[in-house]
Amino acid sequence: MNLNILICGLGSIGKRHARLIQENYPHRLYALRTGKGQEKNDLGITELSSWDEVDQHHFDVAFITNPTFLHIETARRCAERKMHLFIEKPIDCQLAGLDDLLATVEQHRLTSYVAYPLRFHPAIRRLKEKLKGEEIKSCRMVCTSFLSDWRPNQDVKKSYSARRDQGGGVLLDLSHEIDLAAYLFGEVERIQGKMERRGEVTIDAEDFADLKITHEKSATEVYLDCANRQTQRFLEVKTRNSFEKVNLLDDKNPLYEAQLDCFFKNLDNPKIDNNLFEASRLFRKIVAFRNKGLSWQTSAS
Repeated sequence: MNLNILICGLGSIGKRHARLIQENYPHRLYALRTGKGQEKNDLGITELSSWDEVDQHHFDVAFITNPTFLHIETARRCAERKMHLFIEKPIDCQLAGLDDLLATVEQHRLTSYVAYPLRFHPAIRRLKEKLKGEEIKSCRMVCTSFLSDWRPNQDVKKSYSARRDQGGGVLLDLSHEIDLAAYLFGEVERIQGKMERRGEVTIDAEDFADLKITHEKSATEVYLDCANRQTQRFLEVKTRNSFEKVNLLDDKNPLYEAQLDCFFKNLDNPKIDNNLFEASRLFRKIVAFRNKGLSWQTSAS
């Protein structure tokens, strides 16, 4: 099946998805790019500059890969046009418009997926199997890096990652770990902890968070830091019978490939794992915690 795919935003993550689709699928790609002064893409993808131009074509699928604060609005416009949705994490940086988006997805019986590729890491998959039936004693997840290294050819202070109102900050930009906690140990019941802006890598977004995530039968400690010169990403799990440590810093392309394969194979399955309805439950808790502001003692449930 050859699909017409609209990629909404052709930054680094949009290009990554586009390249992998070009290399592995026969689908036709178009890019919606409304930014002015941008150079044409180097992937040979036809570019559209307005929704009027979008309406001159029929699209089966939309990839929402533009800046975080535009995700819900862009996804809603695509869902109204009956496009299935692949939404890059996080869903957005606020809840405004989320209920309308969910209603539109349900009305048109669309498949929606929120992208958290670490779920497809082979070591994570093996760990999830090992943990079945185990009593979890403790879990710790750590993700540290230096924000300016994320996009070495850009001034990070000019990107959305540096601005709280545009979705920057570790709670959203590094929400992979919070999602992993839900994936491995069950639905998140409560998020507690502290978040701060400790360095100078952002304009006003938190660059540090030390969290306790509570599940029905266990709790997960999550440490996030994007003002740290040491790059590390790992998790440690202690059960009644074992201790497991997983390093998550290896090549990401196979994870993105597996994620795309899962999405395309489930286009007729609105109940795909981590669909928008499922992902929204955790997203609401993250936003509630984040909206309490930069303080030493915050919690949300």
